[in-house]
Amino acid sequence: MNSTIKIITSILVISSLFVSCNNDEPIIKNQVNYIKVAEAVSASSSFNVVFYATDSLFVGYNNVYFKITDKNTGAAITHATLVMHPLMNMGTSSHACPFENPADSLTAEGYFKGAVLFSMMGTNSWSLAVDVTANGKTETVTFPIDKVKSTNPVKKIVVMDSLSTGAGTWTVTKYPVSLVEPTAWKTGINTFEITVHTMASMMSFPCCSGMTVEITPEMPSMGHGSPNNVNPVFIGNGHYRGAVNFTMTGSWRINMVFKMGGRTLGTNNYFDIVF
Repeated sequence: MNSTIKIITSILVISSLFVSCNNDEPIIKNQVNYIKVAEAVSASSSFNVVFYATDSLFVGYNNVYFKITDKNTGAAITHATLVMHPLMNMGTSSHACPFENPADSLTAEGYFKGAVLFSMMGTNSWSLAVDVTANGKTETVTFPIDKVKSTNPVKKIVVMDSLSTGAGTWTVTKYPVSLVEPTAWKTGINTFEITVHTMASMMSFPCCSGMTVEITPEMPSMGHGSPNNVNPVFIGNGHYRGAVNFTMTGSWRINMVFKMGGRTLGTNNYFDIVF
């Protein structure tokens, strides 16, 4: 009996040693795996900048991340001002897209975080120039972008508004709308966040703050909608946030009505969702 107890005790001790060895590495919950998009040195070689994303770049709202080091000392730069300039070269013409410049300080994970809302797909046609101001210097780094892909279902639409300015004349305004949250859908209540910008010109996309947004989810294949949805409201910087409720998995459509000054803008605007 004693020998049996000794054997069991030995096994437990050895097992605990293996568990201790396996747990030497800290467990980080919700750790994000960033994808390196590109790396470049600034024009006068003061900064080395690495460009990251959380997924392959796509048409719509992309979170983008940067790490910057002093090229001469190799020291990480923790405070800097970054101004982005996304550009698509179409050969005979060029255009930009909406974007959100990073904050001047690092995220908890150690990155400068911003967002680029690519307006269309492209292969070797997009680029991202970033003006970096740090350590008393301002220099520019430019990243050629190999590919911006489309998604199915789409994560970006354009709301069109046509307003008569007289007999036979019209002013047409485009409002790019991008889906921000959630990145993964679930049964039940989901945060529903979008951005709305105005296309003032091919190079200017100011945030739109005066929009009223109404949402109506439906499941076309089943012929029903869902209760307890919350219309998105403006929360700043072109973002509108509400909530959508899905009662089951499958293919859903979130119908959206956009109003400005009491007028309804465009028709048949929606995001399709599959989960």
